[in-house]
Amino acid sequence: MPYVLGIDVAQGRTHAATCRRQGTGWGEPEPLWLGERSPAAASALFLDDEGYLLTGDAAAQAGARVPSRLLTGFHRRIGDDVPMLVEGEAFPPETLTTVLVEGIAEHAANLFGGPPAHLVLTHPGDWGGYRRDVLRRALADAGFTAVTLVPGSIAALGAHLAVPGPGATAAGVCEFGADGVIVTLATATAASGWQLGTSAEGVAPAAALSTLFALAGAATTSPKGLAGVVFCGDVPPHALPARPPCPMFAGPVPPATAALGAAALGALRAEGRGGPQEPPAVETTLLPKVDTLGELGERPPRPPVEITPFELPERVSPMNLFRRRRPLAAAILVLAAAVSAGAITITAREATAGPGTTPAPSPAPSHCARPGAPSGEGHC
Repeated sequence: MPYVLGIDVAQGRTHAATCRRQGTGWGEPEPLWLGERSPAAASALFLDDEGYLLTGDAAAQAGARVPSRLLTGFHRRIGDDVPMLVEGEAFPPETLTTVLVEGIAEHAANLFGGPPAHLVLTHPGDWGGYRRDVLRRALADAGFTAVTLVPGSIAALGAHLAVPGPGATAAGVCEFGADGVIVTLATATAASGWQLGTSAEGVAPAAALSTLFALAGAATTSPKGLAGVVFCGDVPPHALPARPPCPMFAGPVPPATAALGAAALGALRAEGRGGPQEPPAVETTLLPKVDTLGELGERPPRPPVEITPFELPERVSPMNLFRRRRPLAAAILVLAAAVSAGAITITAREATAGPGTTPAPSPAPSHCARPGAPSGEGHC
């Protein structure tokens, strides 16, 4: 059965969804069950004793027993030339993401009888062309030749506003997570649909909408002029206002919104809809296929690193201790130190003499040694 596959690799959990062919069109996107107890699975890999990589919840469970072999956070590391090391084995981050995608694609192939007609994979919104090219090449080496890479916020829009309507110029996305809300303003173009505009990260949940409306105002768009606002991620209760100024969408399963939208965008690409392809440097939902890759672009420069010198603490000596105290106390300490030194010297001399040894008599004065010297009381 023909189908398309959408995958959202988030920081903690990975969601997937599919759209199946129905007659001459495509059905609604449906979640693909990945976990043991929930549709999502852990965004994790585990290196077992035989050198194989476990994926998803199985990897997280094995990593709880042997944390040194657990791999997480690799999707955001793509583009970094420093590999991730486990038990002396080096793994490029893009290879680890490809292994995770392979496991999900194999699971979908077992359910639907073959590989997907198109794959849509999400990535962080701050990626440029270099990181996308690195991931495309890794996916192409694994046999995925019909791939679209989209920012997670654009994929979330695809779940409810896949194609901008007539007169639509902007829409908003509020992604709720453990580190706050990522608020994104997307703009509409006739050629490529939605593309990223401005965004703000780490926004407090209570200020998400006001931040979005401020971004829209800076782009000369009023809240009523937005085509809609999509809420996704771990949306708290009562996040949607009672009287919204524009259409707002949350969906039945907000954490899976980006995956559902990715599947919906995959159906559009499988039909050839959506407009011409864009060059890889443009952040849009329509990106070139991996089977027509050109030369890998130049690596973006690393940000400057400032190293703050570490000053060792001052060595503590008796004189330093004296300087920290008042003069009178210092004098008393000096006197006590001198008395202690004298006592130690006397004790050392007595110890040198040894037990049972009679001290040598003091030599007599020189005038007592002369022959015939007078003797008696008062004399030598």
